[in-house]
Amino acid sequence: MAENFLIIGPSWVGDLVMAQTLFVSLKKLYPDCKIDVLSPAWCEALLARMSEVDNSLVSPFQHGEFLLQQRYKFGRGLRDKAYTRAIVLPNSWKSALVPYFAKIPIRSGWVGEMRYHLLNDIRKLDKNAYPLMIERFMALAKAKDSKLFIDPNLLLAQV
Repeated sequence: MAENFLIIGPSWVGDLVMAQTLFVSLKKLYPDCKIDVLSPAWCEALLARMSEVDNSLVSPFQHGEFLLQQRYKFGRGLRDKAYTRAIVLPNSWKSALVPYFAKIPIRSGWVGEMRYHLLNDIRKLDKNAYPLMIERFMALAKAKDSKLFIDPNLLLAQV
């Protein structure tokens, strides 16, 4: 069965450009996977140019908005998409709510803001091991205890 990923994308364009290394890594590890990215509307045109991304989902939430009930409804609405795994790139607590409410079986991300119940594949960031943001993103594609080998070709991905 192919993996079906929901990526909770960063809110900032520069971080989203760096996140493409994660998408490329996922496609190399899981060639038949599907990748959907939830991000703000201003990221939609950029995601459309990333061949690894199957669908861009526009987040109805503005940066900083909590809106628990709306996040619950939005997450429930994603359940029929049968995502097998979520990767939450922002470190905020609220960014992990949608995958939790969508009941995605594996929800990965870095510790950040006490998300212990919302993420079930939670990683403790070693900033010495992963000093670069792209390394942090790419590490989330791998199993929890795997070592990250950076393929120089990933860094040449074109947007």
